[in-house]
Amino acid sequence: MIKISKTFVALGLVAAVGFPGEVRAATPYRLGVVLVVDQFRADYLMRFKDRLKTPGSASGGFRFLMEKGAYFPLADHGLLQNMTGPGHATVLSGSYPYRNLISQNNWFDREEKRDRYCVQDDAMKIIGSEGVVTQARSGISPKNFNATTVGDELKNVNRASRVVSVALKDRASVLLGGKRPDYALWFHDKSCQWVSSEYYLKKLPDFALKRNEVLKKEKEMSFDFGTLKGLKRCSKQSLQTPWGVKETFNAALAAVDGLKLGRGKDVDLLLVSLSSHDYLGHHFGPNHPNLEAMTIEEDKLISEFFAAISAKVPGGMKDVFVVLTGDHGIPPASIPDEYVLGERIPENELPELAEKTLTEAFGKPKGGRWVDAIPEFQIYLNRDALKSAGITPTDALKPLRAALLKQRYVDQVWARDEILFERKVPAGEYGIVADRTLSTRSGDILIVLKPFFQSDAYPLTHMTMYSYDRYVPLAFYGKTFRPGVYRQIVNIVDIAPTLTQVLGVIPPAQSEGRVLTEILR
Repeated sequence: MIKISKTFVALGLVAAVGFPGEVRAATPYRLGVVLVVDQFRADYLMRFKDRLKTPGSASGGFRFLMEKGAYFPLADHGLLQNMTGPGHATVLSGSYPYRNLISQNNWFDREEKRDRYCVQDDAMKIIGSEGVVTQARSGISPKNFNATTVGDELKNVNRASRVVSVALKDRASVLLGGKRPDYALWFHDKSCQWVSSEYYLKKLPDFALKRNEVLKKEKEMSFDFGTLKGLKRCSKQSLQTPWGVKETFNAALAAVDGLKLGRGKDVDLLLVSLSSHDYLGHHFGPNHPNLEAMTIEEDKLISEFFAAISAKVPGGMKDVFVVLTGDHGIPPASIPDEYVLGERIPENELPELAEKTLTEAFGKPKGGRWVDAIPEFQIYLNRDALKSAGITPTDALKPLRAALLKQRYVDQVWARDEILFERKVPAGEYGIVADRTLSTRSGDILIVLKPFFQSDAYPLTHMTMYSYDRYVPLAFYGKTFRPGVYRQIVNIVDIAPTLTQVLGVIPPAQSEGRVLTEILR
């Protein structure tokens, strides 16, 4: 007969019981908040620290997390092309694109011969307050995401956790939420409402419907921000301001109230991405006064958000953990050419250059063109034309590489198949990031720009492996984390295994980061 000590039983009861009459799982937290600031380059917190709100004893903004939490000034996404889709897909899956298959925001679907968006799912219609919402993207879901997340792993072991994801951007909300969130919500600016997808639900939850009713009444109100004047709420331009941040927090807090997050028998997760920072950054760059003003306002709004969370969760912030990070950075808007060479390059010249080069090398293609598409500096070759000519994508690399490397803005040119299948991985850091990033969805020929060069197709964009695009801050706050500033560079894929270690579940299925043991109590 096995004897169980009274002490062991007592300890088990203490771990399982929260408030009288309530049985809780053995977890140190009631609520976890994961906060991703879109396009939040690593240096923002360092540069603007003196203007950030001084933390109080229970809550505050960025400095609260920097000083009361475990703060890493440099965390590395480490991808070949750092952008919103791949960045958000990495944060809570702990996986790189070669496994989760979100290597770009958009790619060319070779089977269907059309562009594909990272969270596009034509079978899953978008649901708003009045039913189906019509927009360019006919449907949204995590179908294309080949990974699970921290929230999914809580669900997979039958924990009673509720998981809610909120962001202005659909891809941010969907990829943070993973496969099994209770709700994933994003903002539809044309109808001025929070929406979701049939993948998650057939009708919006009451808390979202109520929030949309408030937005209807506020839609015509105007306001100013920085150099932007007379903005109407819900307009695209208004989403580039702190109004978009405030509205994201409003929706998140509506979910906290409506679902009583943090008051159940197990830890709940609230996943929030602040898309407005990215919207503004694309137009002004990281050194503009508007971006500094945005960061200061975000700081105040985060402080208010934490104060509201503290008031709603039993035990306050002592029973809450917070993770803060970014999904990617951004290059400087401009640098004087006499110091650093860099410019906007005419991306629309690439198809003509590629066609001319391949025609000179192999003759006119049968059935149209040699190139199907060139999204985000990845060349998708016409496989039918290659087959008719008896050549492979790797054969096409030699003439294309020679022509592209003559361009002032090109640093490297690779064939995807050489890296993925022939394992001819480039040397050094190039090889590391390429190996992590490329997937079967990637283009056949990959163009790597030189530092500080970018496409002229966007006001300002981020899609490189350089420090300004790949490094973001990272902070963990909560009773299980050791406060302090940790100067070593860590990887974003380390977030998921660290959180699952604290929450008592296995890391997500595709996770390959490490547990940050140096910050755990």
